[in-house]
Amino acid sequence: MKDVSLDEVVYFPSLRTQPAELLGLRELDRARKRRMLPLLTLTPTPRMPALVDFRHAARQAEEVMRSLPYLVDLGRAPSEHAAAWRQLVDPAQGFRLWREFVQGHPGALPVVQAPDGANPRAVAQQAVDIEREFGLVVFRLRGAVPLTTGVELALDQLDAPGQALVVLDFGTERDWLLGCAGNARDLVLRWRARWPDLRVVVMGNSFPSAAQALGRAPTGEFPRSGRLALLERELHRRVDASARVAYGDHGSVHAPSEPGAEWPPGLVRIDYTRQGEWRFERRLRSTVDEASQEAASAIVSGAPGFGERGLWGEHAIQEAANGRAFARGREEWTAVRVNLHLATQVDEMIEEAAAYTRAPCAAGSPSSC
Repeated sequence: MKDVSLDEVVYFPSLRTQPAELLGLRELDRARKRRMLPLLTLTPTPRMPALVDFRHAARQAEEVMRSLPYLVDLGRAPSEHAAAWRQLVDPAQGFRLWREFVQGHPGALPVVQAPDGANPRAVAQQAVDIEREFGLVVFRLRGAVPLTTGVELALDQLDAPGQALVVLDFGTERDWLLGCAGNARDLVLRWRARWPDLRVVVMGNSFPSAAQALGRAPTGEFPRSGRLALLERELHRRVDASARVAYGDHGSVHAPSEPGAEWPPGLVRIDYTRQGEWRFERRLRSTVDEASQEAASAIVSGAPGFGERGLWGEHAIQEAANGRAFARGREEWTAVRVNLHLATQVDEMIEEAAAYTRAPCAAGSPSSC
């Protein structure tokens, strides 16, 4: 059994084993990593043989987390390596192949797999076996109106259903993300009545697929600057920002668009996450280095206390502002944004958790102090 405590976890980011996301996570300091439990979806690459590719992704996740606990998921069937995916989600013997696959990676904890058409009893048996072998049982429900019957059936089969974790993942559509709060509240209230200790994570993603097209352009098309509210935090507050309803998001990555085609020559966009919003600067100049320096300088000059946290992503932006660009392409700057986003969410959620703990005392309830 792998022992993991959720008491110190304040943040549940969902990432994929793609280069930019792994780099941003890898460069996060260990102290902040200890306060999060990342949900890493293993994503295959066409360059490698089928099943070996999932193993490669799993090894990458293990290397990035360096023995700290993390969750692993398979997501939906990929267009590439579908046969390997089907092998891992074979429901025989409580999804034995999936459980054995995850057991081979220290620190990894499996998300319960429930592919379309799977027998609910086989899924429930998988949850029972995961509870026995790993301790923590994690379910992931996707979509604005998730189907919960299978999860509830599985929870009833567990020895300690109140100690499981259910992730409500409302997807990547910014326009309707906040509209999911009502559905989430209804589910939380229903589950809390049935399993008072059950933990729920509410997550989504409001980072748009084309943020570079937003913002103001004071002198024609470029330069372009902008700020964008981070709606995931508001979703969490609307549902129930408490110890039993935790915060998660997609790490500021809009999955369908990243990684993607490289930008045109000389185009750079740099993003900086702070205090519930993304700030971005977009520049098109004759060279990438020139555009990077101008965009980075605008970020640094507009962010009080920039660099004080000692973050890898801040160092990369400062270097670019000084004319020593680390990043020259889309993936590199995505890694910088992911690193800054993860660190910011951990820091701010630690502050919110502390405020929530102090709230009963402030309200004059000594028994809660």
